[in-house]
Amino acid sequence: MFEVGQIYNRCNDIHGQYKGQQYGGIATPALQPYVFIFTSDAGESYGYSDGFGIDDTFWYTGEGQTGDMQMTKGNLAILNHQKNGKEILLFESVSTGYVRFCGICSYVTHHIEQRLDKNSMLRDAFIFHLEIDSQNINNSVNNDKAPYLIKPTKSKSLKQLRDIAIAKTPAKTSTKEKLQHIHYRSEAIKLYAKKRAKGICEACHMNAPFEAKSGPYLEVHHLTRLADGGSDTPENVIALCPTCHRKVHYSIDKDELNNKMIFIVQMIESSIA
Repeated sequence: MFEVGQIYNRCNDIHGQYKGQQYGGIATPALQPYVFIFTSDAGESYGYSDGFGIDDTFWYTGEGQTGDMQMTKGNLAILNHQKNGKEILLFESVSTGYVRFCGICSYVTHHIEQRLDKNSMLRDAFIFHLEIDSQNINNSVNNDKAPYLIKPTKSKSLKQLRDIAIAKTPAKTSTKEKLQHIHYRSEAIKLYAKKRAKGICEACHMNAPFEAKSGPYLEVHHLTRLADGGSDTPENVIALCPTCHRKVHYSIDKDELNNKMIFIVQMIESSIA
């Protein structure tokens, strides 16, 4: 249906095919098994500030431009999507009328915080914590008790860390377990990238500059943003020395350098698979 990282015309490709509200942040087509949600930097001026939170979930601001948000309509559709048999599909605005598909989301929990509405008045806003599957992965870790709750440690093998990183959390688990697995998965991908590098910068191929208590010092860099199909996946991280890490963030040719790193990781991962 939609491919992660691809750009679509919201009017024609989404609402023209599946219906649902053409304006606003949440669309709930009645006859489709989907809830479409849209995020944009432009929403920050109206109190809509989305992004990854401290628990490694994606924090998505609910709908309602003035006054306290109500758990109705689109907000209720997100809350009850699993019970209603619907998938949440997340898109990020890239230009007027065009959005990029980020992945399929699952509701984990939500909290209420004070945010300004479009009239600059403080109100209660729903902040939904969503788990994003940006690769549509169906793999799980083999373990008899709780396959999605295996704690990542340095002693785990490269394969074990990869399995934890790509494991999906079963829908019918507690909020506590979902949050714990999301945290474990984030930690696993960092350990995976460093173990894969074997103490050598994956960009310049020089040895790590020094030894830390945790081993050779390398920094983990995410190659693509969430909206480009990023997030925590083995194909989206690279272990870098501090110099290469600064270069890919601040040099004048940082985009070209990042593209080279994407190719490097693709080659590394294809040799591991």
